[in-house]
Amino acid sequence: MLTLYRRHLKGCPHLDQGRAFIKCSCPIWYDGVIDGKRVSKSLDTRDWARAMRKLGSVEDPAFGLRPCAQPGCAERVQSGRCARHTRSITDAVTAYHETHQDVSEGTRRNRRRSLAFFEDHAIAAGAKTVDQIELEMINTFRTARKISARTWIKELEILRHFFRFCLKNRWAIYNVAEDVPMPKNLKPAPREPYEPNEITKIIAACDVIGQWPYERLRARAIALLLRYTALRISDVATLRRDRVRHGEILVRTTKNGKPVKLPVPADLKAALELLPLPRGAEGANCAYFFWSGNGSKRAVIRDVTRTMATVYEKSGVADACSHRFRHTIATEVLEMGGSIEEAADILGDSPGIILKHYVKWSRGRQARISDLLARIWKNSRDVSATQTFDDSQPLKNEWDGMVDGMGFEPTTPALRTPCSPN
Repeated sequence: MLTLYRRHLKGCPHLDQGRAFIKCSCPIWYDGVIDGKRVSKSLDTRDWARAMRKLGSVEDPAFGLRPCAQPGCAERVQSGRCARHTRSITDAVTAYHETHQDVSEGTRRNRRRSLAFFEDHAIAAGAKTVDQIELEMINTFRTARKISARTWIKELEILRHFFRFCLKNRWAIYNVAEDVPMPKNLKPAPREPYEPNEITKIIAACDVIGQWPYERLRARAIALLLRYTALRISDVATLRRDRVRHGEILVRTTKNGKPVKLPVPADLKAALELLPLPRGAEGANCAYFFWSGNGSKRAVIRDVTRTMATVYEKSGVADACSHRFRHTIATEVLEMGGSIEEAADILGDSPGIILKHYVKWSRGRQARISDLLARIWKNSRDVSATQTFDDSQPLKNEWDGMVDGMGFEPTTPALRTPCSPN
């Protein structure tokens, strides 16, 4: 049995009245026997009601405990969530990165950068664990990030993916990032397909860059690969030699793992055969066209990107970049009557991505559409010219069910009766 009392301070005017007097503001202690041992200890409070609650937890460890805030958890805690369903923001971000290792280096880099900024912002706002992050913190994070609306879309997608991961691990009750609306009515980035003369200028620029044939032959092979296969620059930079054989190229794209199988034209085949071994390659059996195999993939992708940037600058083509070759081939496929699914197979994307990003107006597509409509109208006129009509029968309008001179067509055929002599 434990009893409460006030331990009067030396300056207390009721010091001489002893423990029996409790109507002062001196610290509250408890005294008694616990497990056969005499205990006397401060409760670190001067409020009597709070001292009573603390005394209950001392006498009974289960006193004042509540169920864990995670639905379905039977563990009881003083408040909030149990240790199993609580993660600090730093530990949750680390676990997120360690779990999602099966993505490209660029995706991992973007996630690390975005979540590092968000982690610093949330901790500065007072949140220590994932379940303490509120909607207001994400809104203020958007205000603090001086980025465009298009970049914010990417970062918000990363935040939503991170909170879905926390939700599956039961470190949070709901995905707070889902309540943040996505920016709408954004105009797509102006990325138009190349004109034929622009492609000619780019190919020609490959023969005038650099100081040695090594750079020029590599640049020409890269440009032709982009032109004929529309691979991403990362797939071109890390292309293996065994992926090109029997007049075909077969790769799985780095970004999404989609298979791409395309024929290799004669000039592309010749450019690959004339390609010198990458510098630093060990022996003649180098496994890659443009990479020696030493160093990181990020480094070789950066080098190939810089090479093509020099080519684009030398060609004089405005707003030239490697990704425009993908738009070019997608547009050409659709101009020739190919379907969106076929364009998706060629580019290694889903039909939804093709429809969203690559379906653009072009003169070739417009000419094909106009020719299709012209043939439809011509066939319609030819059919109308060959039809004969009986003037004695009322004309029926096929579109609205009306019969000239009779109104709406009856639901059942009328019985023919002989005409009256009158």
